[in-house]
Amino acid sequence: MPHANERLFDHQYAREWKLKKSRAEKDKRMPLKDAIAQFVEDGDSIIETGFAYVRGPLGAYWEIGRQKKKDLVGIFTPGGLNNVWHEYGGMEGAHVAYVGVEMRGLISTFRRGVEAGTLKVYSEWSHGGLALALRAAEQGLNYVACKSMLGTDIIKTNPYIKVESDPWTGEPVCLVPAIYPDVAIFHVHHADKYGNSRIWGASVNDTAIAVAARKVVVTCERIVDTLDIRSNPYQVIIPHYCVDAVCEVPFGAWPGDMPGMYYFDRRLQERVVRIEWKTPEATRNWIDRYIYGTKDVYEMIQLAAEEEGLNVLDYVKRLEQLACDAAFYNIGSWGIGGERDWRYEEVAKRAI
Repeated sequence: MPHANERLFDHQYAREWKLKKSRAEKDKRMPLKDAIAQFVEDGDSIIETGFAYVRGPLGAYWEIGRQKKKDLVGIFTPGGLNNVWHEYGGMEGAHVAYVGVEMRGLISTFRRGVEAGTLKVYSEWSHGGLALALRAAEQGLNYVACKSMLGTDIIKTNPYIKVESDPWTGEPVCLVPAIYPDVAIFHVHHADKYGNSRIWGASVNDTAIAVAARKVVVTCERIVDTLDIRSNPYQVIIPHYCVDAVCEVPFGAWPGDMPGMYYFDRRLQERVVRIEWKTPEATRNWIDRYIYGTKDVYEMIQLAAEEEGLNVLDYVKRLEQLACDAAFYNIGSWGIGGERDWRYEEVAKRAI
C-alpha cells in the first residue's frame, strides 16, 4: 500500500474506496476498543475533528495509544492534546494548520518532536486552506482555487499547493488539492445505531471531513433511537452512509469540552500542559499512569478525581452550566456553545 501521504491526495483511490462502501442502514454499534482495532491501522493518516479539545474524540485517541498504533500521520486543523501520540511512538509526521492549546500554551510533546527531527512536518497550511482542501473532497472536486495563503511563506514550503493565473482575470490564485484522510473519529452528542449523528453547536469542518475520510468512527455521549434522530433531522451533521462504527462513550471528549453537557477539566488540562508534559520523562510518567495504566475514560476520570481530590464529573458539569448561564445572561441569547469566562489562576500558581 502507498504511504499515507500519497493516499491523502489520490483522487482515484478515494473514489474507488467510496464506491465500494455500503450505504445500507445496518447496525454499526461496537465497543470502542474493537472499533479502533478494526478501523485504525498502522500507517494511517488521521485527521482532527471537532475543534481540538472542544468536542474532540479524546477517549478514542487515548485508546489508540493503549493499542500502540504506530506510524500514524496527523492532520491538524487545529491539533490539541492528541499530539501526545508522538511521545509514545505512534506518530511519524503531520500536516499542520495549528498545534497548541491557546491560552494554556504550546504542546511541549509536539515541539520536542519537531525540534529533534523525530516528528516530520510534511506540510503547513492556513486554517482556511486546509478547510478548502476538505471541502473540495466533500464536493468531488480535484482542487479549488482561492486567495488563501497567497503572499505567505506557506506557498514556498507546502509541496501540495500550486499558484497559477486565474484564466479570467490573470490574477494569481492558489490551487488547493482535495485531501482524503484515511481515518476520522468524531465525538458527537447523540447517534443512532446506523451512525446518523447529532451535534449541538458548531460543527467546524466535520461535515466535510465525514465525506472526505475513507473510514469514519463515531463516538457519542448516548446512542438514541432512530425515531429520535428523525424527529429533528436538522441537527444530524453526519449521515449514516459515511459511518463505519458507532461507539457509546459517555464523557468521550474529557478532559475537553462537550458543549451543553460538560466543560473542560481545567485543572487537569492546565496541569498537563504546563507541568506534566514539560519533559519526556514527565510525559512518559503521565502516559504510564493515565493511558497504559487505565482501560477506558472512566478509569482515567477516577484517577484524576483521586489525584485532584474532587468529583471530576460534577465539577465539569457544573462549570458547563455556569458557562451556559453566563453566555445567556451576560452576553445575550447565545445558548449552547456561547462565550465563556476563562480564568486559570489556581493552576497557574502551581506552575510557577
